Amino acid sequence: MTQTSSRARKVSVWEIAAFAAPAAPILALSLPTIIFIPPYFASHLGVPLYWVSAIFLGVRMLDIVIDPTLGNIQDRTIHPWGRRRFWLTAACPPLMMLIWILFIGLWPGVPIAIAALIVFLLYTAYAAMTISHLGWAGELVPTYHGRTHVLGAVQFAGAAGQVLMLVIAGIAALSFGEDRDGANAAAVVAMGWTLVFLLPIATAIAVVFVPEEKRPPQQHLTLTQTIKTLIESRSAQRVLLPDFLLGIAQGVSGALFLWYFQFVLGFTNTAQALLAIYFVAALAGVPLWWFAARRWGKHRALAGAFIYTATTTAILFVLPAGNLTIVGPFMFVAGLSNGGGVLLTRTMMADVVDEDELNTGARRSGLFFGLLLTTSKAGAALGPITYAILGAAGFQASSGAENTPQALLTLSALFILVPIVLCVLAALTLRNYPIDEKRQAELHAAIEARHSANNENTLGPVTK
Repeated sequence: MTQTSSRARKVSVWEIAAFAAPAAPILALSLPTIIFIPPYFASHLGVPLYWVSAIFLGVRMLDIVIDPTLGNIQDRTIHPWGRRRFWLTAACPPLMMLIWILFIGLWPGVPIAIAALIVFLLYTAYAAMTISHLGWAGELVPTYHGRTHVLGAVQFAGAAGQVLMLVIAGIAALSFGEDRDGANAAAVVAMGWTLVFLLPIATAIAVVFVPEEKRPPQQHLTLTQTIKTLIESRSAQRVLLPDFLLGIAQGVSGALFLWYFQFVLGFTNTAQALLAIYFVAALAGVPLWWFAARRWGKHRALAGAFIYTATTTAILFVLPAGNLTIVGPFMFVAGLSNGGGVLLTRTMMADVVDEDELNTGARRSGLFFGLLLTTSKAGAALGPITYAILGAAGFQASSGAENTPQALLTLSALFILVPIVLCVLAALTLRNYPIDEKRQAELHAAIEARHSANNENTLGPVTK
């Protein structure tokens, strides 16, 4: 099959659904590693707060080099299954093993070096799977709205996985009553077993039922060349900057969510349930942002999602403590925007890959999605820095601790004000974004014309 004919293959709804399946456990894994694991390290494993900050910040800073490198390697891979399907499959078993160790196998008093090593290895395996899946997503239906459709399905599956995680965490936590430490530890173990079970099944569904287009291997890029590529791609920078700001906002919110709702608002054993409501809303919100992207364009929809998030976050200041009948519905309203940022930055980056392919002649999806994953994780890595700030303010995370008004005020300021500022800044960075639907159609047409010309040159003149 020639490149032109393979690119014309119609992808069915069932194939898109099968393709999206791995996103359920993959994206679901990002939730406990941001929200549950850092507090679990501090309260259950006994890791000091400053070491929790250092581990998660340090590991994610290493990702600045590791993620683009993994994407570069994947772009150059040759395998009969296809490069994306091969990496998706190869990374699955080690990720399963590392999930088990991190969520279940570590023990109170674990040496800091071992905990840091496991976090580092898990993030590396996670990056290998995520980059391969996102790179494949951008290539599956290579049109402006087609990518939104595919990545919308991916985001929907991921949100469903996150909701499942939180339902399981909530059920596990409820049996511990007022014991915060026991509830959080039980939630971590339950989520770990669920991820280990779901990951191979979902991966197999995608690999078996969705074919991958064969593409020639791309050239090797050194770290210097990778940095040069990023510097030269203004469009990539316009996607990476708001994604980085979003990553910080989500990292701060995720790192502090349980503590804010447990210590400030007084939801001792129902904080997990409120978080579940928030992510159920994220699931419901995916079609809303998909529609907004089709109606007004991806970058305008993304800016709208940022402003919506900033507005609902500000309302946290006036929520009544302990009032589930008000806070529960509010969490649903606030959660509607949660999936919009991730969905739209990813589908915008797929369009940037088109621009790069037209400029360079190489399809470097792995590299660019590796860069996108780097900014997301680097941003999220800054969230645990708040633990060091809280520690300096005298905050105590252990169950039954009595915190001073100053410590609780610091917690509230970090949880509410920081995301508001970051979301407003992210929205402002999207003004006059250059790749809209018309521009992407022009890029796609030029790429297809080049492929057709290359095929004609390969086949030679046609004689009658």
